[in-house]
Amino acid sequence: MKTLFQDLLTYTHQSNQTMIAIMEKSDIEIPEKCLATANHILLAQKIWNNRIEGISEIHLELWKPVSTQKLTEYNHEEFQRSNSLIDKFDLSFTISYLNTQGHKFSNSFQEILFHVVNHSTYHRGQVIVQLKEAGIEVESTDYILSKRKKF
Repeated sequence: MKTLFQDLLTYTHQSNQTMIAIMEKSDIEIPEKCLATANHILLAQKIWNNRIEGISEIHLELWKPVSTQKLTEYNHEEFQRSNSLIDKFDLSFTISYLNTQGHKFSNSFQEILFHVVNHSTYHRGQVIVQLKEAGIEVESTDYILSKRKKF
C-alpha cells in the first residue's frame, strides 16, 4: 500500500509541476487567482505534513498569490517531505490534529495521504480551467495519461 501512495504522490508532484510549468512558459499574464489556488494546493500539503509530524500549526497565507519559482520550491519540498513520512510511519497510524478552525479530529495516515492527493487534483483542475479561460494553452494532468507517459 505504501507503494501505491508513493506512486500517487509522484503523480501529484509531477502534475503540480506541469501546472506550474504551463504558467511559467505562458506569454499571457497569469491570473492571480491561479497563483493563489496553486499556492493553496501546496501549502495545504505542508499543513498536513506538519500535522503528521505533530508540528503545531503555523500561520500560512493559504490563498496568497506567489511566484511560480516559490510554487516550484514548495512543490519539491513537500513532495520530499511526504515521501519521507511514508518511510517513517505506518499507514494505519492515527494522527490527532486541530483543523484551521481549532476543532479536534483524528484520521489515519493513509486517509490523510489520500486527501492530500485528492485535494491537489481538485484544485489543480480549477487552475487548469482558469488558465484555459485566460486563453493559455494547457495540457492534461490526468492520472492515466501520466501512467501512459511513464513520467
